Parts: sequence; structure tokens; C-alpha cells
Amino acid sequence: MALKTYSFKNVNALFGVLEIKGFADGDDAVIIETEADQFTKVVGSKGDVTRSQTNDDSCILTFKLLQTSDSNGELNTLFTLDKESGLGVLPMTIEDKETGETFFIPNAWITKQPTQTRGQNQNSVEWVLNGDKLITVL
Repeated sequence: MALKTYSFKNVNALFGVLEIKGFADGDDAVIIETEADQFTKVVGSKGDVTRSQTNDDSCILTFKLLQTSDSNGELNTLFTLDKESGLGVLPMTIEDKETGETFFIPNAWITKQPTQTRGQNQNSVEWVLNGDKLITVL
């Protein structure tokens, strides 16, 4: 078995053509989750089970940036543009160049401006995006 090494340096995030930079420290700098179970089940009165596919491939993407990241300003500008014109729906790609994992969302948008926290030390800024469909290549 070959030794493998992981480094977040090999992870790239693109929102449209905007490269997201300045990620906060921690094991949860990027979180990608589907919003719904792909299948639901119904159990009949005699124990017969039927499952139904929901066909809901939508997702939530959360990423945390340092408060000093230039991407915060760029994302804020994009959010404002989207509020005023509806032009903030863009493709989102998260790629790990080392493993080849790619997570692609054809249509993603920022749900709201993040909560801002300021204090003595560097804080993180948490951006939340919704997406219409999560396509995963492992």
C-alpha cells in the first residue's frame, strides 16, 4: 500500500471565474451537503416496503474564509449584483487536484450575507451557497 498525503493546498474553489482564496483554518473550511435523502420509503400495513426516488439533487455549500480574505469583498459585490439584477447564479467547482475528486454545481448562488464578527483575533467569515444539483466525480 502506497503512502498518501493530503494537503488543502491542492484544493481549488471556483465560483464562476472567481477563485476563492483565504480559507480559514480548521477541518471544516469547505462543507458540501445534499439537502434531501435520495430515496424515501413507505411501509404498508402488511409490512410491504416501497421506496420512491425524490430526484432532489440540490445542495448546500458552506465555506469559511479569513476575515482578511480578498474573496470576501468579491463575494459581497457578487451578492449585491445578484440582489439587484439576478445575475449572481454561477457554476461552482471544488476540486482536489491530488485525489482527482471534483464537486460541481451547475447553478449556485449566495443565500445571504454572512454574519460578521470582529474581536481581538482573526475571525472567519462563513459563506453559504445553495445549488440546484450536486455532481460528484470521485
